Amino acid sequence: MENKKVLLIGWDAADWKVLNPLIERGEMPVFAGLVERGTIADMITLEPVLSPLLWNSVATGKRADQHGILGFTEVDAETGRIRPISSTSRRTKAIWNILSQKGLRSNVAGWFGGHPAEPIRGACVSDAFARGFGRPGEAWPMAAGTVHPEAASAELAELRLAPHDIDEEILRLFVPRLDEVDFSKPNPIGMLATTLAECFTTHAAATWLMENSEWDFMAAYYIGIDHFSHGFMNYHAPKLEWIDQKDFDLYHDVVNGGYRLMDLFLGRLLQLAGPETTVMIVSDHGFHSDHLRPSRIPRVPTGPAEQHRALGMFAMAGAGIRKDERIYGVSLLDVAPTLLSLFGLPAGEDMPGRILVEAFEQMPTMARIRSWDEVEGESGMHPAGYHLPLEDADRLIEQFVALGYIEAQPASDAEAAANCRREIKWNLVRVFTSTWRFAEALPLLEELHAEAPERGDFSLALADCQLRLGLVEQARKAVEQALQRRPDAPAMRYLLGRIAFEQRHFRESLESFLAAEGAGNGPPDLSNHIGLAYLKLRRWQDAERAFERTLERDPGSALAHQGLARVYLRQGRFEEAAQCALASIGCRHDLPQSHFLLGVALTRLDRRERAIQAFETSLSFQPPLRISHRMLASLLGDTPKGRMHADAAKDFLRQRGRELRRMEAIRESARQRERDRAAAAPETRLEAVAVPSADDSQAEAGLEFVIVSGLPRSGTSLMMRMLEAGGLPAMTDGQRVADADNPEGYYEWEAIKRVASEPSILREARGKAIKVISMLLPSLPAGNRYRVIFMDRPVAEVVASQARMIRNRGENEPEADHTKLAEMMSNHRNSILHGLRAAKGFEVLVVDYPELVRNPEAWLPRIEEFLGILPTPDAMREVIRPDLYRNRT
Repeated sequence: MENKKVLLIGWDAADWKVLNPLIERGEMPVFAGLVERGTIADMITLEPVLSPLLWNSVATGKRADQHGILGFTEVDAETGRIRPISSTSRRTKAIWNILSQKGLRSNVAGWFGGHPAEPIRGACVSDAFARGFGRPGEAWPMAAGTVHPEAASAELAELRLAPHDIDEEILRLFVPRLDEVDFSKPNPIGMLATTLAECFTTHAAATWLMENSEWDFMAAYYIGIDHFSHGFMNYHAPKLEWIDQKDFDLYHDVVNGGYRLMDLFLGRLLQLAGPETTVMIVSDHGFHSDHLRPSRIPRVPTGPAEQHRALGMFAMAGAGIRKDERIYGVSLLDVAPTLLSLFGLPAGEDMPGRILVEAFEQMPTMARIRSWDEVEGESGMHPAGYHLPLEDADRLIEQFVALGYIEAQPASDAEAAANCRREIKWNLVRVFTSTWRFAEALPLLEELHAEAPERGDFSLALADCQLRLGLVEQARKAVEQALQRRPDAPAMRYLLGRIAFEQRHFRESLESFLAAEGAGNGPPDLSNHIGLAYLKLRRWQDAERAFERTLERDPGSALAHQGLARVYLRQGRFEEAAQCALASIGCRHDLPQSHFLLGVALTRLDRRERAIQAFETSLSFQPPLRISHRMLASLLGDTPKGRMHADAAKDFLRQRGRELRRMEAIRESARQRERDRAAAAPETRLEAVAVPSADDSQAEAGLEFVIVSGLPRSGTSLMMRMLEAGGLPAMTDGQRVADADNPEGYYEWEAIKRVASEPSILREARGKAIKVISMLLPSLPAGNRYRVIFMDRPVAEVVASQARMIRNRGENEPEADHTKLAEMMSNHRNSILHGLRAAKGFEVLVVDYPELVRNPEAWLPRIEEFLGILPTPDAMREVIRPDLYRNRT
């Protein structure tokens, strides 16, 4: 073996944009020393940017469709219930399994998705070790399967810290002005304590393993930076305009403190590892820390990933590793092949990544075998079919019961499973589209769009995929349908511009792009597409300004630098074109077009050798640029290599013919699926949430009701109060009196909980507004007409408000991870809305609760128009009390 010891450290979400200022200020001395004696790089992440997928790609060297983990949860095939992803979900060997087969000892601490601990040669502490914190004075048993070997469990259990173990002295290191925090109001100190407990607990496990066992490979994963960033990055300098000054003053140094904590941990890890150990530190993605921080998070399960940056960090140091070196084009998929090379072992041909040869002083092992999964022998993976008992699948129902909104009832496992399968399918689509496998993505996108046509991200992805496959009319139809639901959506205007661009209608394309820009909140690369449209119209100066606008906002935009290279080539400014192409490559090394443009510019500058290198590099990426073969054939002339590239250019024409025939077959299959769906389309029903529907004659004959609905704590009481002020009586029995959580009253009608078994009770509410919580909407009887005002509030706020209300009621808060709970609630809300919009007899107005409180003038006319029956609509604004909008995110 070429190295006796290798230490792999995972810092989730670590980003050079935060690291570099800390290094310059001398606040991360240990990491700075490692950088000076090693090799660093930007780390190119994978799509989708979700930690369970990414960290398993790091461990296996394979994409998510290969390793099999496609989300945070999955559906149990036997019971049909959802369960969290685990080490048993992974269907390929991780680096530690391969090393176990080769007789090497590995220690693994806290790896994402690593529960239950795998029985590898060595020791393993799963990520469950730092989860499920006990409360003060309560027993805190570890989950079964947390530690391998099990004999170490008792000693390791004593090392865990819970949030209540984090004292004020530690908290003040992150929030020096802790005394100024108003603990009577919601604040992030609890989250800070929880994150610190996770960090210290994981670090205790990692150092214990290093101190108490022999090892060849050590892997330790720290989730802390990601949690510090999600909780506190909006308070990070520079101050964002929407952040309160007092909050900024209190919390602006928390993220930096999290990084400094990792540096302290690193010092101890290096001390235990010893100087002979090769150390590699990686992050799965970065985290926006500047003006690119999003002001709002999309209301979809993967919304928080909007805060992630596509470039993470990579650093490696040790014997035989180049010192003070920076390399380019490093991907998460390169980690496993490079680790195997450090041990003198071959990578698998089924690992798409490369060995980072430029980081080594001497050429490392470059051998490949077909697949490590084909190598027999004990690898320490769990046996097929092995699973721990399912976690409680009734958490969401228990939460609603604890809040008093619905009566105890069995959970709907079918709906939860359907939502889980939908998100897994969506994540698989993003794996396919990010690797140019649009033909594989299209059938899945068609299914997703049919299941949830209200999901804008599905519509956008479907149209984009259709466009890339040449299904231009289908793409236009998908966009126009989406625009009917959201006529002001900039992303759809942008796609119309791309459709026109593909049809070479460049003026029309530019008009759509400019309309999307004028609407605000357009896609990040909108200015780049405006620049490309100007290029096609030969408006060089306008194109230059468009690309420069992108760079003003994001100096790291590789596509904007690439666009400027195109502009300068057209203008004969070859030196500037070469510089811009190099800048693009510096931002993203894996863009073949940028290498090609560099080659063109260098050819015009008569720098032949460097041009040849640039064209050859452009051919090493997917999809390869075949035109580079023609350029190389011209530069190399009548030489063996020149003739080889000339033959490759001719072969490209033959391949192009085959590709055109294949694409036409794909398009025809898509058209046939569209015809099949149209022929088989049933009468629209609310089947997704089992709401009974009625035919048109029944709907016309039935009664009409005004319903106010939404998730619990989403603003339904405010809307009831507004409608009452506007002249529409409220159906309420007064049983639930006003309290601190709802000072103005709940406006509830207890009998509505019995509507499934006693549908006739609705007749008592004729002519009045009825508050019906979202989970009871499927129980509304068919044959009536319902105008539903659905209150929509950020799910994180809903979860926080519910938790506070449960505590105020003196109830025991159900044991549930708030992130998981938020995801489940988001899925529930989306499913209910999808069903409502499809059902006959239902009209829906979705009201954004935060926007209603902030800007009632924009919403009152829409509510009045939707109902058309309010005698005194002006009185509605008088009952809105912004001071009661609490638990804001």
